[in-house]
Amino acid sequence: MTAQTRFVCRASLFLAASSVNTRLPVTGSSTSRIIDLAETETTRTAAPAEVRETSSGRSDRWSVVLINDDHHSVGYVIWALLKTVPELTETEATLITLEAHNTGQGVVTVCGRERAEGYRAAFRLLQLGCEIEPGW
Repeated sequence: MTAQTRFVCRASLFLAASSVNTRLPVTGSSTSRIIDLAETETTRTAAPAEVRETSSGRSDRWSVVLINDDHHSVGYVIWALLKTVPELTETEATLITLEAHNTGQGVVTVCGRERAEGYRAAFRLLQLGCEIEPGW
């Protein structure tokens, strides 16, 4: 057996052992035990993890979407966001404004339909374009 062949065998043995169980020491005396463990471990298949729904199960999820316009200044839109949605920080309001400016629309919040309709009415009162979209 050449030196290169021995290196390849040891490297593949090390990779097989480390992928099976990292707590096992890789020594010359335990190589047959590691190979046996590797063979039994590769025949096992793990069942996929159960995927759980991340939403709260409510179908009453609506997004409030601010529409970009060319009539209002960035400062006014940030002020209107802070006035209408008081839980927003100034940084969040700025990011929403920039998102609307750069992409044409910006998601303000996701909430129930009744609250979303209230936000839409408030934005329209301040002469800002706003829509609500279901299913978020």
